[in-house]
Amino acid sequence: MKADQRIIKEILSAAREEQGLSHEVLAKAVCLSKWYIKELEEADTFLTFYTMTIKIQAAKRVGDYLGLSKDQYLK
Repeated sequence: MKADQRIIKEILSAAREEQGLSHEVLAKAVCLSKWYIKELEEADTFLTFYTMTIKIQAAKRVGDYLGLSKDQYLK
């Protein structure tokens, strides 16, 4: 994982919405809290994640579940 990676939150949000999933349903499916899902989609800060590494790991879990390739949502 590159130290300068960033999450393209709009891609994760759009994929979730296209699949008709709420934050709560997606969170349950990937074993994360809905607050983590919301932060992945909405915030560039670390309100619920301790580090960027942990946030990227969560994004990968969500992206995999949504059927996205890492290139689509990580830059």
